[in-house]
Amino acid sequence: MSDANQSKPMSRAASDSTFKSAPGIGGYELLVTGDGGVWRIPLPQRGELLIGRAPEADVRLDGNSVSRRHALFRARDTNFTIEDLESANGTLVRGVPAPAHQETSIAPGESLTLGEFLLVLRPLRSLATPRHVWSHEYFEARIAEQCARSRAESGSPFYLVGISVEPKPGVDPAPVIASELAAFDVLGRLATDQWAVLLVDDSAHEAEALALRLQRALAESGVRAQARLIGCPRDATSASALVACLSQTSSPLPEGGAPGPALLRSPAMLALYAQVDTVARGEINVLILGETGAGKDVLARTVHERSARRQGPFLRLNCAALAEQLLESELFGHEKGAFTGAVHNKVGLLQSAAGGTVFLDEIGELPHRLQPKLLQVLDNREVLSVGSVRPRPIDVRFVAATNRDLQAEALVGDFRSDLYYRLAGFTFVIPPLRERREDILPLTLEFLRQLGEKQGVGAPLRLRDDAAVRLLDYAWPGNVRELRNVIERAVVLSEGRSIGPEHLPLDKLGQVVLVGRAKPTSRDDRDTELPPPDLGPAELVERQRILDALSDCAGNQSQAAELLGISRSTLVNRLNTYRIRRPRKRPR
Repeated sequence: MSDANQSKPMSRAASDSTFKSAPGIGGYELLVTGDGGVWRIPLPQRGELLIGRAPEADVRLDGNSVSRRHALFRARDTNFTIEDLESANGTLVRGVPAPAHQETSIAPGESLTLGEFLLVLRPLRSLATPRHVWSHEYFEARIAEQCARSRAESGSPFYLVGISVEPKPGVDPAPVIASELAAFDVLGRLATDQWAVLLVDDSAHEAEALALRLQRALAESGVRAQARLIGCPRDATSASALVACLSQTSSPLPEGGAPGPALLRSPAMLALYAQVDTVARGEINVLILGETGAGKDVLARTVHERSARRQGPFLRLNCAALAEQLLESELFGHEKGAFTGAVHNKVGLLQSAAGGTVFLDEIGELPHRLQPKLLQVLDNREVLSVGSVRPRPIDVRFVAATNRDLQAEALVGDFRSDLYYRLAGFTFVIPPLRERREDILPLTLEFLRQLGEKQGVGAPLRLRDDAAVRLLDYAWPGNVRELRNVIERAVVLSEGRSIGPEHLPLDKLGQVVLVGRAKPTSRDDRDTELPPPDLGPAELVERQRILDALSDCAGNQSQAAELLGISRSTLVNRLNTYRIRRPRKRPR
């Protein structure tokens, strides 16, 4: 045993073991995982290793589940065997206990389980052959095959590992990831910074060990990464839903830590946020339009956090909340004696936000008499305090928001058209929540996480499928703000348990139906609106997206597939998976 092993023997595998009859190092190694650590043991071309807890063991595993002389590993060129030495807890090979005092063959890529330790036989990294990285579409097809196999075998589980990396110049993560995989693992690329591995016959323990190894190997190569384990049927039972779960793998925040579209799944919001970085880098004024509660304030703060002004203040002014007689003084400041009660000079809010962003919320409520003065500020970047004759320069960026149709009001004279066009340098339109139902469940789960942390709950509260259906069927006239209020109420009523329909305001949720969608007019149409009882939240989102696409395309499956960004054959497979009746094409 080496000095390193003697100084730290607990749960430690010898990395410089001496082998009996070992003429030299061969082309294989044992990868040992256990107790949060990973170690590599180079194997001899021909020889044997004693594995156990005893000090004289070649591979020493200090764990209560490992016997002193647990097993004997033998290498004969490219042939490998393991012999259990009548250990207390046995040696598992391919999930089956190996007979005591009999040699059991091991193939490269296969694993051994000795107590809490997992040992994987694999080629040395330098000898590993290049691995093909499959496209997103092929990878999803392989998952679909595995889902079908799982259903045929009465729900036998399988696992996937999603890897989210922070790109680093000059470092390709693909070879690093591939070096940790077995020959029969399937590697796919989901996005520029997202990878995934399909594990065909690995146990949950083996899958967890792989996720740990991948994250550690990428860290050793200088790449920041996070790995996430996804299981079928534990997390989802269809290929599309499993891919959706993989896509939710946490990724590093952009520079500045601004909140981004991590929780968003709808194409409209993803397209909107794709423009935020470009707009935020400039100094152009931004106008945000959307219904009350749709998230205009969140988007405004995101623009600030992703701009060069993110170190400066973010000043939010609600134009509808300030009294009209005080608004001018609050915005622009005043001089001593300018009016009754002005006993000293006051710096206006616009000046106090120097170097930052001013968010004018509810800009449509700005009084008419103040609109020309704000226009002058936008044109000249100067403010004139009440009672002053000398303007003062300001250094701020303006972001405005309203739930009113400001352009229409400008056309009829209810809002100054010149002020409107100065504010609307770039306009974002946030669609209401009822038009982006893909975002309902991800937002719900995030609210549950936040509220659980606030209440000191260890794990996020679970949302039951029957409650998820209720949330998806409601029109949400109050948008995201209303959704959060409903979830906060449900958390209080659930008392830390899973959220079900009994915790939702069913009298309220049952009153409003979704607008903008074709209502079922026949029994066949009603059948397509009834989701199977065994779908999870992610699958319900995917199913609803398909129903919406079919509705938008009047039942034309080819057009719906194009709208969803998938092939027609993939759409047909998902119709069968989600038990959606294939619609007949109707005239539009």
